[in-house]
Formats: sequence, C-alpha cells, structure tokens
Amino acid sequence: MIGELKLIMLVVRDMGRSVRFYRDVIGLKLMFETPGWAQLDAGNIQLGLHPESERLKTKPSEGCSFGFYVKDIQQTVNDLRAKGATVTMEPKKEEFGMLALVADPDGYTVQLFQESAKAGDWK
Repeated sequence: MIGELKLIMLVVRDMGRSVRFYRDVIGLKLMFETPGWAQLDAGNIQLGLHPESERLKTKPSEGCSFGFYVKDIQQTVNDLRAKGATVTMEPKKEEFGMLALVADPDGYTVQLFQESAKAGDWK
C-alpha cells in the first residue's frame, strides 16, 4: 500500500540560493542541509532540494508546480515582494477564490491560494 505523499523534490542550480529563498522568503523551516540535499518543512509535506547534476537538470517549465494556501493573498504577495520575490501574476479571482504566482530563483512557479469563504474553511 502506498502511504501519504510527504515530499516534493526540486532540482536547483544553486543550493544556497534556493535554500535562502524557501527558508527566508517563503518562510519554510530548514530541517537539514548538505551539499547534495536540503529538506524544508512545509507543514504536511516536505520540500527537498537537489543540486543539478549531469543526470538531473533544472526544468521549471516541464510539469512541476506546487502551491501554498494563505489566509490573506494580497498581504502575502506584498510580504514576499518586499523580501525580493518575483511576483509573476498578481492575485486574480478564480472559481475557488484567489490565485497569485511567484517565481523561485530557478523559475519554478510557486502558487499561492486563498480559498473563498464558500469554498470552505481550509484551516
């Protein structure tokens, strides 16, 4: 039997830069860091960072995207922008609530979701 999905891995060009982004800008808790792997706690899932190699390459446009639920999307976007994040899409109304997009240092899309009240309380 397959257990819970608990880890997402991203291949990154610069481990230090990516660790700083996810720890200092996004606000995830760094669990541990080595030259070949870093792992950050995102609550119910962990984010693993793996450096590029001959076999593994950074490919942000090839199907990897993930997101975080937030309570106040505009405030979150403002806070992330103040910390140097590149906002690629300002908060926009969607069927489920609000969506904004931020780029990480390698160009991966980080989604921010704020559910509408009618969509249900997520936390």
